[in-house]
Amino acid sequence: MLAMVGDRIVNVAISTKLPPKKLNHNPMQHSALKILVVEDNDALREVMLAFLQQQGHYVRGVPMAEDIDDVTGGFIPDVYVIDLNLPDEDGLSLTLRLRAAQPNVGIVITTARAQIGDKVLGYESGADLYLTKPVDSRELMAGVSALGKRLRTLGQNHLALLLDLDRMQLSGPDGKVELTASDVLVLSAFVRAPGKKLERWQMAEILGGNEAAPTQASTMEMRITRLRKKLAAVGAPSPNIKSLHKVGYALCVPVVMQ
Repeated sequence: MLAMVGDRIVNVAISTKLPPKKLNHNPMQHSALKILVVEDNDALREVMLAFLQQQGHYVRGVPMAEDIDDVTGGFIPDVYVIDLNLPDEDGLSLTLRLRAAQPNVGIVITTARAQIGDKVLGYESGADLYLTKPVDSRELMAGVSALGKRLRTLGQNHLALLLDLDRMQLSGPDGKVELTASDVLVLSAFVRAPGKKLERWQMAEILGGNEAAPTQASTMEMRITRLRKKLAAVGAPSPNIKSLHKVGYALCVPVVMQ
């Protein structure tokens, strides 16, 4: 049978009974994922499920591709872990189908096929990760964690406002607004800045002024006020830009540039 020994899943004599499905909260885990393991080797599947569950994820496992549709209870996977040598359908074909149906889902292939040509086919079929067996548990954990971060970013971006740099437009749930050149400079600087924060001297440089000039503070506040109104017009909640006392300003809403 198979079990975790050190950092690898290897052949040893153990019981393969899966522990009760109780979520173990891992302090390093930002957010639990729903992971479906498609693996026809019963012992390996159970060990992988137990390991992923210990990392704080919700898990299910099936031995064949056709069993995926039988997974019930509102369990919609965030990530699939797929063996290539399934008894009913090749894992590459399954990967292609899943990627077409769920473009943003995470897909991890686990297989003994280690040739570079096989790996290329795996990635071309839509896999995010291609792990060769025996799978190192650290690599599996790191890969799943990276996919989780990507999925969270996608979820945040879905709610984000869109800054079109070429058209100089800002769009959101309530429509679009036209931006001036200075609007684009300031808003794109906010998006790129650490913590989405700009100090007054940075704002002055962006706007081509002198922070110490008497009129600079009022000009800066006027531009920020105008930008706040445009953000609000496309559906950004308030406050969308917050004043940082004697420091500068912070953008408080997600904006994605294209």
